[in-house]
Amino acid sequence: MNTAGSAVQRRIVLVHGAAHGAWCWEPVAPLLEARDFEVQAPDLPGLGDDPLPAADVTFGDYVARIVDVLRSRPDPAVLVGHSLAGGPVSRAAEECPEKVSKLIYLAAYVPVDGESLGDIGFAEMPDSAGRAIRPSTEKGAHEFDPELVARYFYNRCDNETARRSIARLRPQATAPLAEPVRISAENWGALSKLYVVCTDDRALPPRMQEWLCDRAGLRKRYFDSDHSPFLSDPAGFADLLREEAARE
Repeated sequence: MNTAGSAVQRRIVLVHGAAHGAWCWEPVAPLLEARDFEVQAPDLPGLGDDPLPAADVTFGDYVARIVDVLRSRPDPAVLVGHSLAGGPVSRAAEECPEKVSKLIYLAAYVPVDGESLGDIGFAEMPDSAGRAIRPSTEKGAHEFDPELVARYFYNRCDNETARRSIARLRPQATAPLAEPVRISAENWGALSKLYVVCTDDRALPPRMQEWLCDRAGLRKRYFDSDHSPFLSDPAGFADLLREEAARE
């Protein structure tokens, strides 16, 4: 999904969430490319088409993959992190802030310095995707029950989109969730940031998204969608990204 050319005006790096892969951005990427954006969407290690076994995946692997993509071009990028990816995009932005023009959290975890995703306790929330989590037969991982996941991740998607997406999910490595995220006011804190609250999100309830956003002191924007707007409303989501990329 990478394009380049003389007409490119802005670069966007899209980072998927738990159990997903770069495939989840397929509906929205061409809409951005048609507006002369360069789109880069990596698979995080152990997910999508990446072959690394879940038991070998670390939080540092996630961060290194994102940093490599950010540093692959001379120009800075709008960096978008969905859901679980809020942690690794934060650390990646900390490591190379000069490569990030704006950081966008999409229904995502936003850490404070020294906090891990596991510290928040999402899996224990009774009205969240935590209810669909189950042990995986793959060592060092958990997974989402395919009988339950559609109602949490894809409740605004058509049945066929949900079916195809569920079939492409992979077990999620557990170790990265326990790694503290180190960020600073000098690097991460100085970046332009936005939080997109998905108002019909059943995976990460909007009230939790608002709390994460307000705790970090971020500007917020509401979007009428489920947890997966790149699948349920790609045109609307592409418009939002285009508007925010153009906003100083």
